Amino acid sequence: MRPVLTLALLVAAAVPVTASAAEAPSAEAFAGYSYTKSGEEALNGGEASLAIRLTHWISAEADLSAHYGSALGTHQSRLFFMGGPRFAYRGRAFTVFTHYLAGGARSGSGLTVLGVDITQSQTDFAMAFGGGVDVRLSDRWGVRAQADYTLIFTKSEGSTEKEPRLSAGFVYRVGSR
Repeated sequence: MRPVLTLALLVAAAVPVTASAAEAPSAEAFAGYSYTKSGEEALNGGEASLAIRLTHWISAEADLSAHYGSALGTHQSRLFFMGGPRFAYRGRAFTVFTHYLAGGARSGSGLTVLGVDITQSQTDFAMAFGGGVDVRLSDRWGVRAQADYTLIFTKSEGSTEKEPRLSAGFVYRVGSR
């Protein structure tokens, strides 16, 4: 997580002070590829988020991501549904942001035997914190790279799972105020 924080600080330091006056969109929608791990298994999937701007620097964000993986007749899935504040520094060519999200994680694991699928799933409290960079392509479109550190507090085992979540995709901006 340190390299992401270092990169975000370097990018923010490289932006001229006058760039802070860049117009902020009223809302941003993101959709793209997402990667996470569940134990030792790599899970691939997608992520979508919507951020509604509250002030020039602060937005309310809703985030949803789904990840899947399988190996040797077993399969795993993880669905994150979280929300929270996003803090953004807006430049003319890019935006650097950090966010703190809380909500739930629905984890499932299963086994397929002779064509019969046996699956167990549970929903636990989850949190994520991280950030990313949006690079502007046009007034409405941009590309995003983002990294989060997720925590899942499992009730049944009384433990905490800690895993990365990496995402990349496209951002669509709506309006400005």
